[in-house]
Amino acid sequence: MLMLGACTLPGPKVAPLPPGSASSPPSVEDLAAAIAADAQLSDTERDSRIREQIAAHAGADAQECLQLAPQAAACLYYQGVALGLEARAHPLRANELLKNMLDSLSAAEAADPAYDKAGPERVKAMVLVRAPGWPLGPGDPDAGLAAARRAVQLQPQHPPNQLALAEALSKTGDASGAREAYSRARDLAKALPPSADREDWLKQAKQALRH
Repeated sequence: MLMLGACTLPGPKVAPLPPGSASSPPSVEDLAAAIAADAQLSDTERDSRIREQIAAHAGADAQECLQLAPQAAACLYYQGVALGLEARAHPLRANELLKNMLDSLSAAEAADPAYDKAGPERVKAMVLVRAPGWPLGPGDPDAGLAAARRAVQLQPQHPPNQLALAEALSKTGDASGAREAYSRARDLAKALPPSADREDWLKQAKQALRH
């Protein structure tokens, strides 16, 4: 199962709407934040029917975002995330949906490689590393490793990029390199101010290093 919330966090920060604006049309930032929140909910939801509802909601927001700004990195990126949620909710269609997800992430990367601190390449790496390979899915650990390296090259100080690289190195058989990347992720997270994201990244790195 692809844990998309973990791949994409932290999502875009959205300022509270001013009084009287509750009925205003949502912006690209609003829609991106809503899909990021749906990804987090889906990661912890065990009820398949609720995951389907979450995926449908995210998909509708992604389509609305693309109507507002079809070439915006945020819309392309979160369309990819929404497709990933749909793939989880509808496993019989996962192969096709994950391929479409990778296409959306590639388009987002072309629009803005640095979006969400190299998010397009980071999430692409996780999909390629975790998804089953042909003929069941688009998984390709070597391609995932290349994507993770690009994410680290773009944003080496962002712990999730180091975590993605570590997982890709482990999947491709480089245990020593994976351990080094997990150690870097741990050290980078330690240097950050306290937050839920920091604690999650530290937990992931420490658990991997124990094994």
